Amino acid sequence: MLEIVDEIFAEVIIAIVLGTGGILINYFRKTSKTQKDLCLKMQELQKALIILATAVDRQSNRLHEEANSDLEDLMSKVLNTDK
Repeated sequence: MLEIVDEIFAEVIIAIVLGTGGILINYFRKTSKTQKDLCLKMQELQKALIILATAVDRQSNRLHEEANSDLEDLMSKVLNTDK
């Protein structure tokens, strides 16, 4: 009788360990995927910001020729991106 209890206990422990391992692996996969998605979105936002800054810079230079603004250069410095 004691051997049966020991076998059942061992099987339950193995099932718990395997289940916990699966949950941990799934958690880290989700975290990794979320991080990749956020990095891609940040890159897209940086590109959009540079494009908008360039458009505003060109428009302000057209309207006010004496005020030569360098928003494009400023955005590149702020975002640490080289064109």
